[in-house]
Amino acid sequence: MLLRLLRRRRSIWAALALGLAAVPTMFAGTAAAPAEGSDPNLAEPELDPMAAPPPDPAELERARLQSQAELIADLAPEKYRLLVITTAERYGVDPRLVAAIITVESRWDPDAVGAHGEQGLMQILPSTGEWLAGVMGLTEYRLSDPATSVEMGTFYLAALIREYGSADVALAVYNGGPRAAEGWQGNAYRRRVLTAYQGVAVVERAS
Repeated sequence: MLLRLLRRRRSIWAALALGLAAVPTMFAGTAAAPAEGSDPNLAEPELDPMAAPPPDPAELERARLQSQAELIADLAPEKYRLLVITTAERYGVDPRLVAAIITVESRWDPDAVGAHGEQGLMQILPSTGEWLAGVMGLTEYRLSDPATSVEMGTFYLAALIREYGSADVALAVYNGGPRAAEGWQGNAYRRRVLTAYQGVAVVERAS
């Protein structure tokens, strides 16, 4: 009797142990299996309809140019400001320096003609204009045209700055030719341009 009772208890404990051992496997199998048809990747967040749209690059560029134009507002008439800004930036020249040169050279009169035949806003000699046109690949041009004058004058100024390594010397040469490079420190034209650059009124045009 006792022997049969012991054997029965052993059978019960063995069955119980076997059942407990199977439980983790059963749970592990059901927990690890993803739901049928579910996407393993995380869902992308929904866009906020109230969020501000990204800035328009064209609007940003217009705002930047307007900000730059304000820096020469005391020198340049409004209709010429963007022309000076964009041309000067294209050739890597300070826009305010270009505006100061035009202020001294022609006082922004596109029809101005100098004592030696210089023409246009940046007062370019016809011989210099012909040379610049060849270098720049221009077949037709008018020195009295504001866009042409600013383009040629700024291109020439940038070339002089590269050649002489100094805007100070380049200013003297722009007005007086290569011989003016030696005495650039006392060059009157250079002083007048820098005076305009610093925001001081210029009384007379360059001759």
